Amino acid sequence: MLQEEGPRTVEVALGHELAATGGGMLLMDEHGCHVLMPAQENLGVLDVTFVACTQSVFGYPNDEAQGGHPLARGLAYGVYEVFGSDWAQRLEQQNRVRFPDFRWAPKRHFLMLMHESMGEFLADDVRVEFHPSAFRADDYDRIAHQVLQQALDTDIPTMLPHGETDLSA
Repeated sequence: MLQEEGPRTVEVALGHELAATGGGMLLMDEHGCHVLMPAQENLGVLDVTFVACTQSVFGYPNDEAQGGHPLARGLAYGVYEVFGSDWAQRLEQQNRVRFPDFRWAPKRHFLMLMHESMGEFLADDVRVEFHPSAFRADDYDRIAHQVLQQALDTDIPTMLPHGETDLSA
């Protein structure tokens, strides 16, 4: 009998390396999720955006304890996509209690490993924007303010998962 394989991770090419010093900042609203992060060697700030993020988990464990996390074991700092995850299916099943005739569009499970924390994100996609700077505190604050302002300026009419379809039709 074949044994079923568990989830597997594949690194996402960001085009930049995350700084080994940590410093991730989570900025999230009901429609999107951003993690601001120093780029390697403090050459700037990365805005790692998880597009149409439905749910996130951010914080513990740090790099010293990530070996105890079943998805993070043996991985380096970076962003990974998790294949074979049942996270989206579990949320869809919970949603059926109130909305039995709706099915969500497929979501992707991402894992982001940093020095002092990690994050898991259920989203449509991930994209990265690099902001070159001298990496002064005011640069980081300015970029965080820009991201927050963009979220405030966005006019999205619903907080329901992106792309759901009516199965009763």
